[in-house]
Amino acid sequence: MADLTHLFKVGQIVKCRLDGDTHTGTVRKTYIDHIIVDIPDISDHCWFENGFNISDVQPVYDFCSGELENNYE
Repeated sequence: MADLTHLFKVGQIVKCRLDGDTHTGTVRKTYIDHIIVDIPDISDHCWFENGFNISDVQPVYDFCSGELENNYE
């Protein structure tokens, strides 16, 4: 099982699959075994965890520059 605090960062933009639809969200909190994502118009507390639904979360990258789409503190 991966440590999600090493894979996701607070403020990171992600795409999340919920009920067959894809939504853009922002990682609000990271923990070793789960992350909390704010998805506007759905919930500010979407829970994704190892071994359950973390595969429904994908980071958003800017492939033209090779950098993540947003900057982190």
